[in-house]
Amino acid sequence: MKQALLVLDIQKDYLSTQARMPMAKHQIESTLNCINDLIKRAEKSNVPILYIKNEFERMQLFTNFLRKFTALRGSKGAELDERLLKLDGPNFSKNEADAFSNPSLITYLNNNGINDLIVSGIFIEGCVTATVQGALARDFAVTVVEDAVAGATNLSNEAALTKLATQEILILSSEKIFESDNDQGEV
Repeated sequence: MKQALLVLDIQKDYLSTQARMPMAKHQIESTLNCINDLIKRAEKSNVPILYIKNEFERMQLFTNFLRKFTALRGSKGAELDERLLKLDGPNFSKNEADAFSNPSLITYLNNNGINDLIVSGIFIEGCVTATVQGALARDFAVTVVEDAVAGATNLSNEAALTKLATQEILILSSEKIFESDNDQGEV
């Protein structure tokens, strides 16, 4: 199975000190460290790294109001957080929770024979869960990296992981990702 690492929504409007819709502040550093480590190991393993971010149209007034006008297309808040390790890799924008709402993502995965997704990012109770469900609906194998996802609160993070654990996915710690093929069968 050919893998890809999805890095979801690591954007200034969610992680910066001026975040309009902040994730739990105490989760930021450890989550970013895990994601950056995953990116380094994905590169060493020749696993494509796909950066996915929200970019909402300014004309979506009602939903922008509900989202506190976060990640508006072209805004500073929509930019990837400067602490995120950015390597060469495709970037995909979305304006819905599910990353698969962008048909270019599906085309890229299909054209590259990728059928196994490693998912990291924020908010686990929203976009991460919606993307996992979108991937499952399209018959992708999915692994959620439990220490490389975060939420608005510890409770929302734990609740989302518990709910995801009832689905046909793997939930693994980052240290278990990109282990040698011989080690992956032993859990």
